[in-house]
Amino acid sequence: MKPHTATSLEAGSRLARSLISRQLVLARRLPEGAGQALVLAAAGVRLLAEYDIHAVSGKSIGQTVGKEWTPSTTWKHDILAHGVLCELFKLGYAVMPEAEIRRRVGILAKLPDGLARSPDGTWLWLEVENARKSGPHMRRLADAIAAVSGNQVEICGVRPSRCLIAYWEHCQDERGYRVNHRERITKAIAAQARNDIQLTFAECTRKGAAGISKIEFSEATVPADHTSAVLKRLNANGWNPDEKSGVCKANYGNCTAYVWQDPDAPGTWSYDAERDGEGFGQAGYAGSISEAKRRAAELIANQKANPFS
Repeated sequence: MKPHTATSLEAGSRLARSLISRQLVLARRLPEGAGQALVLAAAGVRLLAEYDIHAVSGKSIGQTVGKEWTPSTTWKHDILAHGVLCELFKLGYAVMPEAEIRRRVGILAKLPDGLARSPDGTWLWLEVENARKSGPHMRRLADAIAAVSGNQVEICGVRPSRCLIAYWEHCQDERGYRVNHRERITKAIAAQARNDIQLTFAECTRKGAAGISKIEFSEATVPADHTSAVLKRLNANGWNPDEKSGVCKANYGNCTAYVWQDPDAPGTWSYDAERDGEGFGQAGYAGSISEAKRRAAELIANQKANPFS
């Protein structure tokens, strides 16, 4: 509420107390001194219905035994996801939390922890990591991130093109060991992806049991291991220049990669690749010869094996 005013917290607290006293919401005490969660009461559902807003009671959220209420096992994960979405909202993003996404699309194999549209119209797919993933769970996460980055996923009528990974600055697993989420996710993506992946990381500093005191955003490029392996072989086989055309080519099995400098655009390099003399139809431009060679290797890596086909 009014995120850019100094009294926003006080205004939100006053509103919360008013909603509780009018029995429009129910206050649930969170564990570990994390404060209260507010869930919609039946009276709140009826009030919203008067304004043609469909809603359902949150009375069934968590579990109540006698007078003891226990939140769902994902409560810390949910608070972190909403904290990041709130910060993005303050920065001018339009946000959509997981609950809204689930209401729109139902049950899917993989849902984001939220969607956010930047002021320039780019949609971000939010993934929150607050528990140690391994094996098939980490591979599925890496596959989803690669698919989103390749514009292969459509959800809620939008096609997100970039992933935002949020994690705690200092996090421990169930054994008490420190977990470096950024390093683990980066390695998993590099192993699974065929293309280099552009990511945004959100490192969150914890406040209390589950609150957020600070978020540091940073951009990163994850080089795909498959592309790196193809490029290493191309470099080992050698790039042979054609004296007349100036085109350099290198071989990888039955595939050939080409790079050349555009004579009409100084500083611009073109790249292409083909297999058995037939082009892939995905030639492009790069800002340097090293980038052009990597993009050509990327074309070959995608043709050799596509994990999403």
